[in-house]
Amino acid sequence: MRTTLTTAALAAAAALLQPPHAHAATALVLQDQAALRAAARDAAPSQAALWRGEAVEIRGERLDYYQVYDYRRERGGFVRKGQVLPLDGPAAEPAALLAALRLVRLQPGAESLGLGLAAAYVQQARAEQMAGPGGVEALDALGTLAERLADRASRSNAARLDTPQTSTDTQLAAQLDVAARYGLKFQSFEREAGSLQICYEGEVFRRVLALPASTPEQQVRAALALTRGDCQNPAATPAQKLQRDLWRADILGRVQAPGLAPIWRNRLAMRQAGVWSSLAYALARQPDAAAATPSQAASARALQALARLQAAELADEDQPLANDAAMRVNAVRWQALPAGNAPMSWRRGNDELQLRVVPGADGDQCLLLQSAKAKEALLRHCSYGLIQTASFSVNREGNAAVLAVQPTESWRELWVLRATPQGWRLDVLPPAAANPGLGYAEFAGWVPGGQQLLMVRESRAEGRYSARSFEVVDLPTLAVQRRSGEAQQLGPFQRWADAGWKTGSLSLR
Repeated sequence: MRTTLTTAALAAAAALLQPPHAHAATALVLQDQAALRAAARDAAPSQAALWRGEAVEIRGERLDYYQVYDYRRERGGFVRKGQVLPLDGPAAEPAALLAALRLVRLQPGAESLGLGLAAAYVQQARAEQMAGPGGVEALDALGTLAERLADRASRSNAARLDTPQTSTDTQLAAQLDVAARYGLKFQSFEREAGSLQICYEGEVFRRVLALPASTPEQQVRAALALTRGDCQNPAATPAQKLQRDLWRADILGRVQAPGLAPIWRNRLAMRQAGVWSSLAYALARQPDAAAATPSQAASARALQALARLQAAELADEDQPLANDAAMRVNAVRWQALPAGNAPMSWRRGNDELQLRVVPGADGDQCLLLQSAKAKEALLRHCSYGLIQTASFSVNREGNAAVLAVQPTESWRELWVLRATPQGWRLDVLPPAAANPGLGYAEFAGWVPGGQQLLMVRESRAEGRYSARSFEVVDLPTLAVQRRSGEAQQLGPFQRWADAGWKTGSLSLR
């Protein structure tokens, strides 16, 4: 009894490997650019180049060649026997195909061949086998190989819009074409610096999650593949993105974390931290005031997810992901605290100053600084960023104040208000001098005397990671006077670091 699974990918795989003639055998090509020759001779003209994982029909033998027919190209020819794997006899049994798939799965660059073997297993397996451990393993391999092939293509020159292609790029394009012929769908998104992110659509991973026989590791691998941040459509509207993030959070929440090895628990926690951070920002941007409570809860869940991370169990390749997750969560950590409705006020000499957030004319928010001694506002600054009023802090001298403002879900700036001889002014200190990406610039303390500010920056923007930088900033000019990668190496941080920053910030992780 053949399997009756009906998803588009699996149905296409089975159809491609089912020979039209009852007594014909199917074979998988084992080498890239295997020559399909006009005769059973090395000197015969090559009619086409076959690629690893392609399926051809065997119609006969001659010398050391198989006579085959390629239905895609509608062309027959001869291929050396050592370049193809006939799928008949014991080699076509599901157990043998699964054993070969396990071996090929470990070989980088052989993804298209692995896809062919997985498709052959789907075609040969019975329904009960597909629903059991072997079927789940084959589907898990099918999705993993498709995702790995897409990642290889994204890193190649073929994914750059302004770079000539190489032979490697041609090979990747051919292997992607092989995958597409097995019913696997890929999406591409334009990213920064003229590159494309190619992503597997993920239908097979959804089936892995739905099968009861899947193991916790298979479930988490499928959930992580389906919830990748770099495979989300950057052109999605805020409403679409909110629904997508809610779906991502639900998928990750279904994985049974207690049954996972530490390395997978860490990866799950990092992804959950990132998704809940995105949700916290998206919910805070909702026009309904009632969204404040869900946003606060989402931010708290992001912090809880990151707290489950075990640094000692981090693999080397996961360290950048851990930094990214920490930056995402740190960018929204203020939202875990109630903003409060009381105005932000302080005294400077004999004057009473008050800072308020008021609606702007075009849907933005405006900071309004007012004085008890003046009718006109001392300062007005508007932004579409999320102003996190819980982050407000003013120095002892009353000549400077700071606020955290989040223009995007993963980029948090520090707004510095200063009293100058010309009046009050506001300056924006970003995480880095780059297009907004991932990062934060945050207040860390005031140095007595009203002349210095302590802050921290960390970012990943325009393809470059800028490690944590603890800085002593001159307030009159906002120039960095001293900086270090360790807070303990700067005396002002040892003496004047803000207590709330030390207990709440993730920059000291």
